[in-house]
Amino acid sequence: MSLPSRPRRESENFEKFPSFTRRRKLLILALAVATAGAVLYGVLERPGGLHGPKAPPAAPAPPPGPPLCGKGQTRDCVGGQVDVIQPAAPAASGAPR
Repeated sequence: MSLPSRPRRESENFEKFPSFTRRRKLLILALAVATAGAVLYGVLERPGGLHGPKAPPAAPAPPPGPPLCGKGQTRDCVGGQVDVIQPAAPAASGAPR
């Protein structure tokens, strides 16, 4: 069995990973600021296109075909009442009460 190797000193680890250049540090800083700005803009800005007042929607054209029911009209129009014929209930079976 061999003995475990001694741990590396911090100075040896720093040699393994050289520090960033000034140009790389500025790039990282610029990307961090741009990302933070984009996130803030996305959070604070209202979704959608135009933010001005909207025009009221145009009234839809009536569908072709039979006329729709007017106020108080219940027959001969779309949405009117229809007479329904219901069959009589069957007679109860058994002794009368």
